[in-house]
Amino acid sequence: MLEERPVSDSAQQTPIPPQPAPELRRLDFLVGTWKLSGKTEVGPMGPPAELSGTETFEWLSGGYFLVHRWDCVIDMGAAGRIPDVGYEFFDFDPETRKYRTHYFSSFGPFNEEQSRYIGDFEDDRLVLVGPAKYVRQASDDRTIRYDCDFPTPDGTWVTFMHATLTRLS
Repeated sequence: MLEERPVSDSAQQTPIPPQPAPELRRLDFLVGTWKLSGKTEVGPMGPPAELSGTETFEWLSGGYFLVHRWDCVIDMGAAGRIPDVGYEFFDFDPETRKYRTHYFSSFGPFNEEQSRYIGDFEDDRLVLVGPAKYVRQASDDRTIRYDCDFPTPDGTWVTFMHATLTRLS
């Protein structure tokens, strides 16, 4: 005969899975599909160029990662058109209290140092720094200003790109 054992209170409770950091919700302004238009300055990639394409940001199921994918073109005029395609994953590190990204692009193989950015919000601007500095800021006209600067040997930053993201969906 089987002995009946009482079920403990802890066995009756459904375990609660960990929840994403609430700070991740600050990235919601990026969610959607956007038309990218912009230009580069003279810099490490050569002469000025026109930028165009689409960028999409969406939450990965579970809400721990914001996935950014882009399919763009760098039009360098007579020098040709260069595809710029890739993925980036945003998350939040609760220990350092910083946002992090890792990206993978058509410009080459993954490199831990060159493919990682860390940052935070400065007022209403999302500032991420790695081998470059990317700044995204929502505008009153429902667009996002998107800028990129490169570091100089003296520790200052030089403008590389100005772009605008206009919501498509």
